[in-house]
Amino acid sequence: MTDIGVSGTGAQSAVPPYQTLPYIEVDGLYVVKQEELWADSNQQKFHEEALQWYGEKCVVRKLWRAEDAAAGLVTYCIDCQDSPNPSSSNQNIQIRASKVYRQSGNSYCPTCYGTTFTGGFQMVVYHLYMLAADSPQVRQKLTTGQFWKENPQVQFSHTPNIRQGDLVIRISQWNGDLPVQEDGRFQVSNTIPHSIRTGPNISNDFIHVISQTCTLENVWPEHPLYYVPYI
Repeated sequence: MTDIGVSGTGAQSAVPPYQTLPYIEVDGLYVVKQEELWADSNQQKFHEEALQWYGEKCVVRKLWRAEDAAAGLVTYCIDCQDSPNPSSSNQNIQIRASKVYRQSGNSYCPTCYGTTFTGGFQMVVYHLYMLAADSPQVRQKLTTGQFWKENPQVQFSHTPNIRQGDLVIRISQWNGDLPVQEDGRFQVSNTIPHSIRTGPNISNDFIHVISQTCTLENVWPEHPLYYVPYI
């Protein structure tokens, strides 16, 4: 038995024993569960086939985020920052204002589209299949007039990772891989990933995303996001 003493520099912390209470092992370990990569790939492939068979092809642009700016992947927009003379702006003042506020100074800025980040969205344009559930249209009144609002629930593949704020553009006509005519723009309001577990619940290494379900919100007419290019 070890005595816990007090030294001249202060009391030493006692280390609790490894086992303090008796226990009974009810179920012994009979099977060592291994990761089933074939199950993951099969489920992902089955879902992608369903999307291509029953769904529609759309365009997705992913929104830049604060963590991307922290990683040096994008810069904060300075074009929409205030200046003493907007017609002859002072870039040094714009840079300082951007560092302080970290937000867009103009929702209709042609550089960031009100997103705060230069370009607004990542340069990669994704052509994805999605399956949209029927959504009732609700007439909504705005200061600029009325429009029919939709909030469809849609399903995407497991990749890329769709997140809140990403832009989804429905395409009514394609010419091969080239989108010819769009049929409305939406922003992702929330995303629910659907995953399966093919191994022991020890870490996330055995948890794999199979599909994603998202709720979309209409982009109203004349919204700055209608100026975001997708080709």
